[in-house]
Amino acid sequence: MRILAGICAALAIGLLLALWRIDHVSTSLTAAEGTITTLNNAAASRRNTQRLLADLDTQHTQELSHAQAANQQLRTAVATGAHRLSVLATCPAVRATTSTARVDDAEARADIDPAAAERIVTIANDGDDAIRALSALQDYVTTACLPRK
Repeated sequence: MRILAGICAALAIGLLLALWRIDHVSTSLTAAEGTITTLNNAAASRRNTQRLLADLDTQHTQELSHAQAANQQLRTAVATGAHRLSVLATCPAVRATTSTARVDDAEARADIDPAAAERIVTIANDGDDAIRALSALQDYVTTACLPRK
């Protein structure tokens, strides 16, 4: 009888340990599942951000390409004389004259030297490039760095 009581006690202790272990494993499994869900959500968010950044890169690259083509056309037109840059002039020597009666306050314009005009166009294009670069950086920060609501 003592042996049977000892065996029953050992089985009871073994059963309690098994139940405790199952509970411990179940808790660990629940925590692991939560971690997996969190990691999956983070990976999905990262993939979404990478897709958005790729779209932004494509958009800004296309805008830059179009702007550079237009700027090159303008530089070429200024260099060949197809387009001329001019400024308002108040000097009587360069005031426009017409064969008909003229108005004293008529607008007079003076052409800018083609080399200087080309430099002005280049400076303006550099400014436009800087604005495009700043816009691209702002879009990057908004997309990649700031939390989405």
